[in-house]
Amino acid sequence: MIFEMEDAMKISKLQPTSHAVMRLAQRGFRKDDAEWIMTLGTEVEGGYLVLKKDVFEIERLCKRLPNELRRLVGARIVVDGGVLITAYHAKPRKQRKLLSNQ
Repeated sequence: MIFEMEDAMKISKLQPTSHAVMRLAQRGFRKDDAEWIMTLGTEVEGGYLVLKKDVFEIERLCKRLPNELRRLVGARIVVDGGVLITAYHAKPRKQRKLLSNQ
């Protein structure tokens, strides 16, 4: 669905042709609009199309975002070489210790 890792990887590899750059400029698109369209839109034959339902879904997610982020305060993940090892809620003492080692 929206914001999947696979889509993020596609976007980072997206290289516009000179024709695309010219058409985007002529048609009033901003620099990052193609990335937004790929991230938010529905995949259709040969590309992506942003539908009202796509925008409504993002608006719904944005309204929930502050609560979701607050829930993550103090959360820690341990990563080694691109591999997720574990996750936990760090107690204040552990947070201070981790921050002091920076």
